[in-house]
Amino acid sequence: MSKKFLFGLIVGLVIVADAVLWLLSALNVAGMEWFSLGWAAVIAAGVLGIAFIGRGLFGKTAGPLKKMWIYFGAAFLVVAVVVLACEIAMPKEIVAPIIAIVVAVALLVGFLAVGGKKWDTGDNQKAGYKNYYQRKAEEEARKQEEDEKED
Repeated sequence: MSKKFLFGLIVGLVIVADAVLWLLSALNVAGMEWFSLGWAAVIAAGVLGIAFIGRGLFGKTAGPLKKMWIYFGAAFLVVAVVVLACEIAMPKEIVAPIIAIVVAVALLVGFLAVGGKKWDTGDNQKAGYKNYYQRKAEEEARKQEEDEKED
């Protein structure tokens, strides 16, 4: 199973599960009275955040794309924290530090996902790189040595 398919499957299943739970709550099914649109948003944003971060960490894409997925995941987690704070009446003093922690961890994970490497370094910046003139001089030296061996 490909990673892209798994990502899409998780996103689709979360949306369907949230819609079903919300419907059960609207139908006044016993035990589902607590579920509301806010809780659906918390669950969806939390799972989507984790899915996006997982795609950024384990996907085989360029560094900037990995960071983009991770930052989208962090944004979803921030949304989940804000909606959760509204749903459970969390003290406002701890919402901002939690958001700051999510953002800081996202920046750290984004750095770790790409390994701190530049994604666009050219060959001429790598150790042992020889430019055209150096390669041409070596080739001519080899030809000259071969000609001397043949004589």
